Amino acid sequence: MPRGDSDEEAFTGLEAAIVFIAFIVVASVFAYAVLGVGMTTSQKSQETMHAALGEAGSAFRPGYTVIAKLDNDQGHVEFIEFDLETATDLAVIDMERMTYTVATTETFVTFPPGDPDVTVTWRCQRDAGDLLETGEVVTVKLMVGAVGIRRGDTFILDVIASDGATVSLTRTVPAGVGKNVYLELF
Repeated sequence: MPRGDSDEEAFTGLEAAIVFIAFIVVASVFAYAVLGVGMTTSQKSQETMHAALGEAGSAFRPGYTVIAKLDNDQGHVEFIEFDLETATDLAVIDMERMTYTVATTETFVTFPPGDPDVTVTWRCQRDAGDLLETGEVVTVKLMVGAVGIRRGDTFILDVIASDGATVSLTRTVPAGVGKNVYLELF
Protein backbone atom coordinates (compact mmCIF):
# COMPACT_ATOMS: atom_id res chain seq x y z
CA MET A 1 0.00 0.00 0.00
CA PRO A 2 1.39 3.30 -1.09
CA ARG A 3 1.29 6.26 1.28
CA GLY A 4 0.47 9.12 -1.09
CA ASP A 5 -1.19 11.35 1.49
CA SER A 6 1.95 12.09 3.46
CA ASP A 7 4.02 12.71 0.33
CA GLU A 8 1.52 15.30 -0.93
CA GLU A 9 1.60 17.12 2.37
CA ALA A 10 5.36 17.38 2.16
CA PHE A 11 5.23 18.78 -1.38
CA THR A 12 2.52 21.27 -0.36
CA GLY A 13 4.76 22.57 2.45
CA LEU A 14 7.75 22.74 0.10
CA GLU A 15 5.71 24.58 -2.53
CA ALA A 16 4.52 27.06 0.10
CA ALA A 17 8.12 27.68 1.20
CA ILE A 18 9.22 28.28 -2.40
CA VAL A 19 6.36 30.74 -2.97
CA PHE A 20 7.18 32.49 0.32
CA ILE A 21 10.88 32.80 -0.66
CA ALA A 22 9.85 34.13 -4.08
CA PHE A 23 7.70 36.82 -2.40
CA ILE A 24 10.64 37.80 -0.18
CA VAL A 25 13.01 38.03 -3.18
CA VAL A 26 10.53 40.11 -5.18
CA ALA A 27 9.90 42.37 -2.18
CA SER A 28 13.63 42.89 -1.60
CA VAL A 29 14.21 43.73 -5.28
CA PHE A 30 11.31 46.20 -5.14
CA ALA A 31 12.68 47.72 -1.91
CA TYR A 32 16.13 48.04 -3.51
CA ALA A 33 14.61 49.83 -6.52
CA VAL A 34 12.60 52.18 -4.28
CA LEU A 35 15.67 52.99 -2.16
CA GLY A 36 17.73 53.60 -5.30
CA VAL A 37 15.16 56.04 -6.66
CA GLY A 38 14.94 57.72 -3.26
CA MET A 39 18.70 58.15 -3.09
CA THR A 40 18.81 59.55 -6.63
CA THR A 41 16.01 61.99 -5.83
CA SER A 42 17.76 63.05 -2.63
CA GLN A 43 20.99 63.62 -4.52
CA LYS A 44 19.20 65.67 -7.21
CA SER A 45 17.52 67.85 -4.59
CA GLN A 46 20.89 68.35 -2.89
CA GLU A 47 22.39 69.45 -6.23
CA THR A 48 19.46 71.82 -6.75
CA MET A 49 19.96 73.28 -3.28
CA HIS A 50 23.66 73.87 -3.92
CA ALA A 51 22.88 75.47 -7.27
CA ALA A 52 20.35 77.78 -5.59
CA LEU A 53 22.90 78.74 -2.95
CA GLY A 54 25.36 79.50 -5.72
CA GLU A 55 22.82 81.77 -7.40
CA ALA A 56 22.01 83.48 -4.11
CA GLY A 57 25.72 83.87 -3.56
CA SER A 58 26.02 85.98 -6.68
CA ALA A 59 23.71 88.63 -5.25
CA PHE A 60 24.83 92.14 -4.46
CA ARG A 61 23.16 95.05 -2.72
CA PRO A 62 23.20 98.80 -3.04
CA GLY A 63 24.33 101.11 -0.29
CA TYR A 64 21.72 103.06 1.59
CA THR A 65 22.75 106.44 0.19
CA VAL A 66 21.88 107.64 -3.31
CA ILE A 67 23.30 111.05 -4.19
CA ALA A 68 21.96 113.15 -7.06
CA LYS A 69 23.21 116.47 -8.44
CA LEU A 70 20.85 118.89 -10.16
CA ASP A 71 22.30 121.03 -12.97
CA ASN A 72 22.36 124.82 -13.14
CA ASP A 73 19.91 125.40 -15.97
CA GLN A 74 16.55 123.69 -15.53
CA GLY A 75 16.89 121.64 -12.38
CA HIS A 76 17.37 118.31 -14.16
CA VAL A 77 19.38 115.58 -12.47
CA GLU A 78 22.91 115.65 -13.86
CA PHE A 79 24.21 112.47 -12.22
CA ILE A 80 23.30 109.78 -9.70
CA GLU A 81 25.87 108.22 -7.40
CA PHE A 82 25.41 105.09 -5.26
CA ASP A 83 27.45 102.32 -3.64
CA LEU A 84 27.41 98.59 -4.37
CA GLU A 85 28.67 95.70 -2.26
CA THR A 86 28.24 91.94 -2.17
CA ALA A 87 25.38 90.44 -0.18
CA THR A 88 27.10 87.16 0.80
CA ASP A 89 30.58 85.75 1.22
CA LEU A 90 30.12 83.65 -1.93
CA ALA A 91 29.49 86.60 -4.24
CA VAL A 92 31.88 87.79 -6.93
CA ILE A 93 30.54 90.44 -9.33
CA ASP A 94 32.38 91.55 -12.49
CA MET A 95 32.01 95.34 -12.48
CA GLU A 96 33.10 95.65 -16.14
CA ARG A 97 30.06 93.63 -17.26
CA MET A 98 27.33 95.52 -15.36
CA THR A 99 24.31 97.01 -17.09
CA TYR A 100 22.34 99.91 -15.64
CA THR A 101 18.87 101.08 -16.62
CA VAL A 102 17.07 104.23 -15.56
CA ALA A 103 13.33 104.56 -16.15
CA THR A 104 10.90 107.40 -15.59
CA THR A 105 7.28 107.71 -16.66
CA GLU A 106 8.51 109.22 -19.93
CA THR A 107 11.87 107.59 -20.75
CA PHE A 108 13.86 104.40 -20.42
CA VAL A 109 17.65 104.55 -20.85
CA THR A 110 20.10 101.63 -20.72
CA PHE A 111 23.78 102.05 -19.89
CA PRO A 112 25.50 98.92 -21.30
CA PRO A 113 28.88 97.62 -20.09
CA GLY A 114 31.67 100.00 -21.06
CA ASP A 115 29.38 103.04 -21.44
CA PRO A 116 31.39 106.28 -20.99
CA ASP A 117 28.55 107.76 -18.92
CA VAL A 118 29.29 105.21 -16.16
CA THR A 119 32.17 105.77 -13.76
CA VAL A 120 33.20 103.16 -11.20
CA THR A 121 35.33 104.24 -8.24
CA TRP A 122 36.57 101.75 -5.64
CA ARG A 123 35.95 102.95 -2.08
CA CYS A 124 37.33 99.80 -0.48
CA GLN A 125 39.30 97.37 -2.64
CA ARG A 126 41.16 94.37 -1.21
CA ASP A 127 42.97 93.33 -4.38
CA ALA A 128 43.56 94.55 -7.90
CA GLY A 129 40.99 93.73 -10.54
CA ASP A 130 37.45 94.59 -11.47
CA LEU A 131 35.74 91.88 -9.41
CA LEU A 132 33.58 93.08 -6.54
CA GLU A 133 34.21 90.59 -3.73
CA THR A 134 33.36 90.23 -0.06
CA GLY A 135 34.38 93.28 1.97
CA GLU A 136 34.79 95.54 -1.05
CA VAL A 137 32.68 98.61 -1.82
CA VAL A 138 32.41 100.39 -5.15
CA THR A 139 30.78 103.74 -5.99
CA VAL A 140 28.96 103.96 -9.31
CA LYS A 141 28.31 107.35 -10.93
CA LEU A 142 25.76 107.50 -13.76
CA MET A 143 25.58 110.62 -15.92
CA VAL A 144 21.79 110.74 -16.40
CA GLY A 145 21.40 114.19 -17.98
CA ALA A 146 19.99 112.63 -21.16
CA VAL A 147 17.28 110.81 -19.19
CA GLY A 148 15.58 114.09 -18.27
CA ILE A 149 14.82 113.44 -14.59
CA ARG A 150 13.34 116.67 -13.19
CA ARG A 151 12.30 117.95 -9.78
CA GLY A 152 9.35 115.96 -8.50
CA ASP A 153 10.05 112.96 -10.78
CA THR A 154 10.26 109.41 -9.55
CA PHE A 155 12.76 107.15 -11.29
CA ILE A 156 13.68 103.48 -11.11
CA LEU A 157 17.31 102.46 -11.30
CA ASP A 158 18.08 98.81 -12.11
CA VAL A 159 21.56 97.38 -11.73
CA ILE A 160 22.00 94.08 -13.60
CA ALA A 161 25.04 91.83 -13.18
CA SER A 162 26.27 89.60 -16.00
CA ASP A 163 24.88 86.49 -14.27
CA GLY A 164 21.40 88.03 -14.09
CA ALA A 165 21.40 89.19 -10.47
CA THR A 166 19.44 92.44 -10.24
CA VAL A 167 19.07 95.26 -7.76
CA SER A 168 16.34 97.85 -8.17
CA LEU A 169 16.10 101.26 -6.52
CA THR A 170 13.13 103.62 -6.69
CA ARG A 171 13.80 107.23 -5.73
CA THR A 172 11.95 110.57 -5.98
CA VAL A 173 13.62 113.93 -6.55
CA PRO A 174 12.01 116.50 -4.21
CA ALA A 175 9.95 119.12 -6.03
CA GLY A 176 11.11 122.18 -4.09
CA VAL A 177 14.90 121.97 -4.47
CA GLY A 178 17.02 124.58 -6.19
CA LYS A 179 19.57 124.39 -8.98
CA ASN A 180 23.16 123.11 -8.69
CA VAL A 181 22.29 121.18 -5.54
CA TYR A 182 23.55 117.85 -4.25
CA LEU A 183 20.76 115.72 -2.76
CA GLU A 184 20.55 112.51 -0.83
CA LEU A 185 17.53 110.68 -2.25
CA PHE A 186 15.39 108.41 -0.11
